[in-house]
Amino acid sequence: MDRRIIINITTALLISISVIAIISSFMGEEVSINEILDREVIWLILLCLAISIGSILLDGLRICIVVSALREKIRYIDAVESCLMYSFFSAITPSSMGGQPFQIYFLAKKGIKSEAAANIALFRTFEYLLVVLGIDIYSVIFIIPKLSNWSVGKTMIILGFASSVFSTGLTWITMKKPEIYKYLIVKLKRIKKLTNFIERWEDKTYTWIDSLKLSVNSLLKNKKAVALDLFLMLISVLLYSYILFLPVIRLTGIKINFLTFFSVQTLLSSLATYIPTPGASGGLEVILYSSFKSFVVSPRSLLLGITIYRIATYYIIILGGIPLILKNQKLLWREKGSAGDTDTSA
Repeated sequence: MDRRIIINITTALLISISVIAIISSFMGEEVSINEILDREVIWLILLCLAISIGSILLDGLRICIVVSALREKIRYIDAVESCLMYSFFSAITPSSMGGQPFQIYFLAKKGIKSEAAANIALFRTFEYLLVVLGIDIYSVIFIIPKLSNWSVGKTMIILGFASSVFSTGLTWITMKKPEIYKYLIVKLKRIKKLTNFIERWEDKTYTWIDSLKLSVNSLLKNKKAVALDLFLMLISVLLYSYILFLPVIRLTGIKINFLTFFSVQTLLSSLATYIPTPGASGGLEVILYSSFKSFVVSPRSLLLGITIYRIATYYIIILGGIPLILKNQKLLWREKGSAGDTDTSA
């Protein structure tokens, strides 16, 4: 396995575990191994893990729907593996930036045209951001004003909401107007050090951009596939939120309905997305803990619930991704000496 991937995995795990330990130290709320090995906690971990796996399987179905709409072909198992690859590389790269590029690369290696693979990643990103933006708008208007004891300040809410609007708009522009990159290439070409390099790839890049635009327009014309995938995306986001809701409710007895919890968590996740650690590790734990502790009687139980959530959606994803990387390493990395000599790692 590529040495840089091993370093990223180690860094991601150390940061996340360290932050949980720091929270425990400062707040005096320590989660012990014995508590994690408690029968009820293990049952919750397994149940949350089952929901997480179900979400990935649903994600694989969504890939198949979009691929079919683009008149491309992919096996369901390959679609599921691409989703696990996305989650794995999101978990081990700063601000989760590695998931999309590697999923595009993996889909292309499985025989899908590169412009179609890029279209799939862009479209899925836009759908997610659109769903999150809708939830954020609902939260800001109907949920947040009612939560007088919520500890996240208005500045953080505004920043999270603004970043959600910006990301959604930027992704939509990239999908609908990919030719904007032609303008950027022309500008970059004026830099002498880049001129020769750009001229070697300029024509092929322009052709690829045109193909991407055709692919995007073709997908958006298939309204049934778009509507179905958007609906399944909402279900996926709901499932992901329930993975946190379940252990927190069971362990803390917090009096909050799922819709309110779901809305708050989605807004918090929007804030955590830009934390420059692998998979937002550490930052997400801090934001969740500091935001929900005012609602619960036992902050220690809350920390345990967050730990269960991270086990099911983060640690297990990393551990499950390692054998998948090993299985596909000959496909993913050309054998030029060692795997570490390639540039395809996150």
